[in-house]
Amino acid sequence: MKFALITEGPSEHRIIKHIIAKYFKDHDPEINQIQPKIVNEKQETTGGWNEVLKYCEREELKDIFVENNYLIVQIDTDQSQIKPFNISHTKQNAETKEVVNKTIGELYVDVVEKLKGLIKPEILAAHSDKIFFAVCIHTIECWLLPLYYSNNRKSETRNCLGTLNTELRRQNIDTIPMKDKNNSKSIRTYETILRDWRRKRDIINSAQHNPAFKKFTDALNVIEVADD
Repeated sequence: MKFALITEGPSEHRIIKHIIAKYFKDHDPEINQIQPKIVNEKQETTGGWNEVLKYCEREELKDIFVENNYLIVQIDTDQSQIKPFNISHTKQNAETKEVVNKTIGELYVDVVEKLKGLIKPEILAAHSDKIFFAVCIHTIECWLLPLYYSNNRKSETRNCLGTLNTELRRQNIDTIPMKDKNNSKSIRTYETILRDWRRKRDIINSAQHNPAFKKFTDALNVIEVADD
């Protein structure tokens, strides 16, 4: 069982890799990072959401399936309103004409459709059942909040890194700086956090508090059923 990953960066890679490793522990999954290139925990090529979008458009996306069974595409939505992402967080209410926030479900669907629209039709037609989307609303750190909060903050989708750092600080754990999420201290902090996801059940329990995270784990369940 081999998974290829396209992620925004090393921290996102680290979290998705941990989820896959725990989810398919009995299948001994092999995880191959495609974009950005990461060697010995160091990012060697440009990352970010724009590079995720650009890689989805590439002809060589089809080559991923020569040596991998599945592809996971991860992207955050915090910058989705910026060109060339162009997915708004808001919509116009059909009745009142007021501008309102999209629901998490609506934003998730819009982002997945955007990503699918970037993939060449022939590649999508041949491999759509092997491509899975980890859409993080609004950042992947939102998925980690249930590990530290039991109140309503476990379901927050805004300023999740700041919210996470508040509890890390309270527990005397090194915080993760927004502009340097991949320094040596931050890597150790992510490793400390992820240790609390010991089993598949732990991940499923966390996902119940974030609809987009749950959509991702539900998709992974389909993979497991198919392999069984």
